[in-house]
Amino acid sequence: MYAVETDAEVIEQITALPASALPPYAELMALLEVAPWSGESYNRQRPDANMRSHPFGTNGEGLAIYLILEDQRRVIVLRVLWVAWPTDT
Repeated sequence: MYAVETDAEVIEQITALPASALPPYAELMALLEVAPWSGESYNRQRPDANMRSHPFGTNGEGLAIYLILEDQRRVIVLRVLWVAWPTDT
């Protein structure tokens, strides 16, 4: 099991998420505790790199970028992004 930590700057990004994004984000955090390597490599040139990204949300509107410190069994969330889709009028 991995310890999942959130970088201090990311707290503001999580706070800015819409309420509907919080349950999928929580599910992603639970997944990262057991399978952090399930995300895509952040650098496509280095598929085995320890900086990864993983989408979340009903339609993948969110993206978490994180760093895996394998020797310490730690995952550090570095950034959380959310795409606000324009609504039809």
